[in-house]
Amino acid sequence: MENIVRQVIHEWNPYSLLPEAPIDEFDSEIEKVVQSLTVASTVEELARSIQKIFSSSFGELFGYENCFHVAKKIWEHSLEDMKMPANIEIVTLTHANAYHSRSLFCGYNNSSSNGVDTKATSIEELEQSGQVIKRILDADLAICYLAKFESHYAGFIICTWGISVSTGHRVLRIDGLYVASEFRNKGIAKTLMNQVVDLANEKKATRIQLETYADNIPASSLYVSFGFEKIHGKEVYMLFCKWTDTAL
Repeated sequence: MENIVRQVIHEWNPYSLLPEAPIDEFDSEIEKVVQSLTVASTVEELARSIQKIFSSSFGELFGYENCFHVAKKIWEHSLEDMKMPANIEIVTLTHANAYHSRSLFCGYNNSSSNGVDTKATSIEELEQSGQVIKRILDADLAICYLAKFESHYAGFIICTWGISVSTGHRVLRIDGLYVASEFRNKGIAKTLMNQVVDLANEKKATRIQLETYADNIPASSLYVSFGFEKIHGKEVYMLFCKWTDTAL
């Protein structure tokens, strides 16, 4: 719920304080709006609370119409979030569940640029994925969450921490997101994304960033729904080091 409120408030950006201001500029107001959301029975009631909170914080009366627009957006997003299936469980990737996660990593590697699985998984690929997972865990550089749907391992998201040179704040980079084909359209990808956004907010990251193929429309739509913006004029450059046994 806090994630939803934070996203909408930052998009609203009262007085145009962001991004010049610290990333936690509206933390106290966001906390109060979250509390109001838990007790408000109508959008109008939430709007009046938002108006009161921000008017008090800035010492100037905020227009009700503007606050109502923000409240309506928060209300609709929170209702949508409440519809998330209760049978999705998020767990952290560990050595204990690594064996059961191999097919997910194979599926990720066997999917095309538009997210469509292209071939069945072989025994050799399962073994290779097991080695990849072991390297990921042994390196202890990444955070990987697994989604379990009705006890089945259905998807994963993996991310790593970076740093913003301009602000000195943390940057959370999403390196991979995948949901097995038989478990898609069940809210799993959204649940995994929510987990990562919550982590970024908890650690006060300045931003979350990722890369995706231009023709991966479902992924792009998901990211846009979370408020991600495409950075025009940026290009991706890679130098593949000779010592590694595989390019990607």
